Amino acid sequence: MRLSDHLPREAVRIGVDVGTRAELLPLLVDSLCAAHGLDDRDRILSAVSEREAKMSTAVGMGIAIPHARLESAPRLCAAAAVCPGGVDFPVPDGTPVRLAILLLSPPSAASLHIRALASVARISAPLLRALLGAQDAREFRELLERGEDAAGKG
Repeated sequence: MRLSDHLPREAVRIGVDVGTRAELLPLLVDSLCAAHGLDDRDRILSAVSEREAKMSTAVGMGIAIPHARLESAPRLCAAAAVCPGGVDFPVPDGTPVRLAILLLSPPSAASLHIRALASVARISAPLLRALLGAQDAREFRELLERGEDAAGKG
């Protein structure tokens, strides 16, 4: 499963300056909807926010994976935000979130959804540093693709 296959360049935001999850989640949902042609913004935001309220999706190393599964999702869709200043999430290691990758999928794609979550959680420290240093969405996508290629060869 290649995350880059579900993350169009238009869904990547670089240099996002927000301080809280409450500010970040709508921005991610708006990017996701615009890039993937989804018109269910409020329902998606509600589902993602409800999931986040149950338990923080921050996984450590400065990464969070907000996610939801909705019947209206046509397929696995992703959006990403690089937040250089860090975002306040309840997080196991106390590291502010600097990379958030939003995942949305239909319930029928449970296996793919889980593989996508695992793929984000396995981002290596060197790849994370590279992604955080990306100057624009094109470079972010190229770095992600190269990182996935390298991981696939290992």
